[in-house]
Amino acid sequence: MIFLGILLLAVIILYVTISKVQEGKIGKLIALGFLLLIFISMNLRDYWIGSVLLTFSAVWLCQALWMFIVFHLIRGGRFLILSKKHPVSHYHEKNKVFVRRGARVVLGLSVLLTLVFCVVGYGVNEDFKIRSAEVYLPQKYEKAPAEFEVVFFSDIHFDPMFSREKLERLVGVIDSIQPHFVLFGGDMADVSTTFLDSLGFDTLVTSMAKSAKVAAVSINGNHEAMQERRGSDLGSWLKNASWIFLDDSTTCFGDYACFTGRTDFQVARSREVERRGLGELLPSVTHVPWILLDHQPKGIEEGYLGPLPDFAFSGHTHDGQFFPGTLVIKLIWPLYYGLGVLDNVRWLVSSGVDSWGPAVRIGSNTEIWHVRFKYK
Repeated sequence: MIFLGILLLAVIILYVTISKVQEGKIGKLIALGFLLLIFISMNLRDYWIGSVLLTFSAVWLCQALWMFIVFHLIRGGRFLILSKKHPVSHYHEKNKVFVRRGARVVLGLSVLLTLVFCVVGYGVNEDFKIRSAEVYLPQKYEKAPAEFEVVFFSDIHFDPMFSREKLERLVGVIDSIQPHFVLFGGDMADVSTTFLDSLGFDTLVTSMAKSAKVAAVSINGNHEAMQERRGSDLGSWLKNASWIFLDDSTTCFGDYACFTGRTDFQVARSREVERRGLGELLPSVTHVPWILLDHQPKGIEEGYLGPLPDFAFSGHTHDGQFFPGTLVIKLIWPLYYGLGVLDNVRWLVSSGVDSWGPAVRIGSNTEIWHVRFKYK
């Protein structure tokens, strides 16, 4: 509801401002045209042309919004200065010309900046980085092996614009590492599993799972809630592709580790159920590390007093994806990116291997993580 409220406010600001580029009905039609582009692209996002339009319109929406807000602030400051020097009637006449010219300039600059962001940002989005980290675990796990390795990635967001070449490179990189575990942190697709099969992505995702020496483990994300409402069962699709799918459940792997995968908050709301308490998901064994997978980095549930996981992985935030989101994200999440601590648990938040909506990155990168778990 908060997101919808912010979106509605943004639409109002953009419509009112863009309609000033020309007096009368023409200005209103221009404003309506830009807003219709947003809604049309959202309804056509299952098709390639819709994904392209969504990329442009979503990036433009963000750039135009902050630029028009700055414009209105300048306009307000100008009013305070000039209204003291000239009669109000004189100011209003001059203000009409200023607003019309200013709105035209800002609209033109927002479109130009959007085109630059889309061209440059698409290349950044395609070129995912390989991050490395070493995590030292408590020495109390005496029976555990000397170390084990995982590859963690999240937010792949398959859609019509997702290139097969990128997925093939991802599969190749994971296969070259040959980790003990491949971990996926949610938000697999923004299209149906039938669409994924038609592209042959099921075969590639199966190959990815088989690169793991022990197992490939996955969870759902908030976008899986949308796909479930449309009839797609990602959990079954991943299981058929040789993945272990954890949906508020825990599984242990010999002397390596136990993994708990949480049901995403939005998936739970969509199903009209409550997430199980973390205390219900405690591992059945205690001689190996306990690792938590939770798509959104909200930390440990309030009121929980039991044992804590030794480490946790999340995605979801995209590190803001592109400006100005890269600034806003820092105000929303206590741990919005990278290695840190949430509720006394060491936590890793990835920016994701791809992006939602616009396949554009400015000020952030797509990535996967190669993590080595060791013992002091």
